[in-house]
Amino acid sequence: MQAENTHKTLIRKYIHNDCTPAELESIKELMKLPQAQRLFDEVLNESWSGFEAELDLDQPRLNHKLQEFYNRLQKDETEQAQVETSKSFFEKRTYLRFAAVLAAAILSLGTYGLLQLKKTPASEQLAIHEIANPMGQQSRIVLPDSSEVFLGAGSKLKFPERFTSKTREISLEGEAFFQVTKNPHKPFIIHTGTVQTKVLGTSFRIEAFRGLPLTVSVATGKVRVDDYKGVEVHSLAVLLPGQRVSYDSGKARQGTVDVEEVKGWKDGRLVFRGASLREITNTLERWYNVKFDYGDSGKSKEKISVLLQASVPLAKIMKVLSVTGHFKYKIDTNHVRIH
Repeated sequence: MQAENTHKTLIRKYIHNDCTPAELESIKELMKLPQAQRLFDEVLNESWSGFEAELDLDQPRLNHKLQEFYNRLQKDETEQAQVETSKSFFEKRTYLRFAAVLAAAILSLGTYGLLQLKKTPASEQLAIHEIANPMGQQSRIVLPDSSEVFLGAGSKLKFPERFTSKTREISLEGEAFFQVTKNPHKPFIIHTGTVQTKVLGTSFRIEAFRGLPLTVSVATGKVRVDDYKGVEVHSLAVLLPGQRVSYDSGKARQGTVDVEEVKGWKDGRLVFRGASLREITNTLERWYNVKFDYGDSGKSKEKISVLLQASVPLAKIMKVLSVTGHFKYKIDTNHVRIH
C-alpha cells in the first residue's frame, strides 16, 4: 500500500510537469509494472473529482497534439534503444503502450483546455457582447442559455451571442453572482485571467478584481477552479456548497462560507467578518460611486465585523458603520471623510 501511494505521488508530479530528472527515470521504470495502468487510472479519477472527461475539445487540433505526443514518446524510445541495446521487445512495447495512458491523463486534467478558446473560422465567428458596469451600478444579465448573472459595480462581463460549441464560455473582470442553467453535456466556464471556474449547473459568486485575491464561493452544486499557465494546469479546488477558495500570489486557501451570505450578495447584503475598515469602504466605493478618505490612516486598518444592506441610501449605511466602528464622518456629495 505504501508503495502504491509513492507511485501515485510520482504520477501526479509527472502529470503536472513537476518531475526532477531522477523522477522521470523512475516514471519510465514504473511504466514497466503490470499495475501501472491501474495506478494512472486511479490518479485520473482522483484529479477529475466527478466531472465529465474533456471529450469536447477542438478535434482537429487535439488530434495534432496527440500525434505530437506519440511522436515524442516514440522518439524517446528510439534514442533509448540505441543506448540500451539489450532492452527487450516487450519492454519497448510496454513503454509505447503507456503513451495512450499519459495522453488520457493530459486530456482528463485539461492540459489542452485552452484549445477551447481558439477562434472559429471568420465565417463562423459570433458577435461578442460586453457589459461593463460603472461604479455605483449593478445589473442582471440573462445569458443565451438562460443562465443569470448578477454583475457587480465596476465589473465587466463578456459572452457570445450564442453558445454554439460544446462548452459555454464567458469572461469576467470584477465580481458577479451566477445562477447557471444545468446542462451536463455543455460545461459552463468562466475565465478570470488565467483562472477557469467550471460548473455544470450551480450558483456561486466570483470576486476577481485586478490586484486583489480571486475568490470563488459556492451556494449550490459543485464548482471546479483551475489555474492555466501555458500548457500547465494547476487544480486549485473542487468546491461544494458552503465552501470557498481564495487565490493570491500563487497560493490557494480553502475555507467555509455561509450559503445565505453567498446568495444574499446579489440583493445587496454585504457581510464582513474581521475585515479592515479600508476593505469595507473600498467595497462601498464600488456600490455607491463615492470616495473615502481618512483623517487618521491608522483608523483604516482597524478590523470589524458588520452586516450592511447596500440597497439603502449611503447615509443609513454610514450610521450603522460608524456605530460599529466607533468613528465620526462627514458626507459631502460623493465624498466621505472619516475622522
